[in-house]
Amino acid sequence: MSQITNLLEFETRYPKLYSVLANGVPVYASLRDGVNFKLNGKSDDNVSSKEQGKVSIRRIIDSFIKLKQFKNTKTAVFTSSVYRRDNGRNLAAEFLMDKYPDTVVFEWPSRNESFDFAYFKDNLKDRYCPLEYYVIYNKIYIKLHKKEYVRLCEECREKLDAIFCDNENSLPDNYLSAINYLKSVMPDSYATNIMNQRVFKRLFKNYRNLKYAIDYWGSARENIIPVLPSKPKSIELQHGLINSAHPGYIYPKFVSDLNYDFFKRTILVYGEKTKKLLTENSVFIEDKIDVIGNPRMQVYKKEFEVTGERKSLILFSSQPYEQDKKGENYYNVVIPMLKSIEKWLVNHPQYILAVKLHPRENNKIMDLYTKNLTNCVVYCNSEDLYDVLLKSFIHITVNSTVLYEATEFSVPTITIQYAEYDNKELFGDKVLQAEKPQDIVDLISVLSDNEVRGQYLSYLKSIV
Repeated sequence: MSQITNLLEFETRYPKLYSVLANGVPVYASLRDGVNFKLNGKSDDNVSSKEQGKVSIRRIIDSFIKLKQFKNTKTAVFTSSVYRRDNGRNLAAEFLMDKYPDTVVFEWPSRNESFDFAYFKDNLKDRYCPLEYYVIYNKIYIKLHKKEYVRLCEECREKLDAIFCDNENSLPDNYLSAINYLKSVMPDSYATNIMNQRVFKRLFKNYRNLKYAIDYWGSARENIIPVLPSKPKSIELQHGLINSAHPGYIYPKFVSDLNYDFFKRTILVYGEKTKKLLTENSVFIEDKIDVIGNPRMQVYKKEFEVTGERKSLILFSSQPYEQDKKGENYYNVVIPMLKSIEKWLVNHPQYILAVKLHPRENNKIMDLYTKNLTNCVVYCNSEDLYDVLLKSFIHITVNSTVLYEATEFSVPTITIQYAEYDNKELFGDKVLQAEKPQDIVDLISVLSDNEVRGQYLSYLKSIV
């Protein structure tokens, strides 16, 4: 059974969940991941330990000035600087600057001093506009409109009560868990979404010349694009793994009958396989999906010399499941796997074990790895991913998009079976998957054979 089957069946029973809208955006869509976890018997009640950091005063001032300065621009890209800077540059944004006319990139706050420093040193900073001013404005706006916020929450609760009017005694436990989850979080999500849109509508009220609005890790498709006065073409750049079980892209067929712009956006994807998946498994039409490759990778290879460095790293790309409230046991699963590699390295000194933190993993997680792994290099959350991949011999992950990017550097990926993630479903039957510590060293040994390694890399390149 597909990992998303339970979710689609739940939504078919309660299709009106998609009728709770904020300017044409179905608020429920952003909560599907959490619902999916509840339906599959998973918990997401962990307390997040993400470090929020500080908002840069310089960027607040820059944000205030530039929001007024760029009102006549034709293309707006909304992106997160935290995820996508390499050697101080937002390479995917630069790709879009070349592709679309008169482009300005609106960046969410990085809350990271190294990324803030990179912003002010960027040669293209005159084509970037931070969104720090929005953060300040939004906080004030919500404080001044507390009663409206409460009213919106209650409005959403009433809609949910009408949707979930079944006899609860007749519902399975996983349905009850999903319903309770939605009743708990969706009213706040609804109110916040509407408040966000109202603030953005004010900030962008003079942007009447926009022809294109592009979302790239920028939450623009929910919060900004629906309220832009010029009604620009809505575009989304692929920014992560898209697979047959992705709650952000795989929707029930009845959604095709809903006349929402949210489902009519153009999506720029890395490869033909992703395009085929979206047209055959979801509600997106072929004319709305363009294959452009991985823009970040394209610019990186063009701008930076990619040499045949000695590939000595066995690299694990960590992911913030626990910090995202989606996994109770993630580090307890992956650290024993990495310890087994450390033991294997005693007889293979030509290799070095390394961990690359995800941008959302904080220093506490860095300490967790360094305390448990005695012979391992741990790269911090702001280290350039591609620079590390250049030095890597083998890449290991649970199910990160880095699998695709590693392939571009001829680095094969071994996946780790964790929780409900079935990597053979996500990446195909031939993907190498470790279920226990011994598996991972066995697979590393298998990939040491050049012929096997080459065949496996060819397979990985075919699945994008």
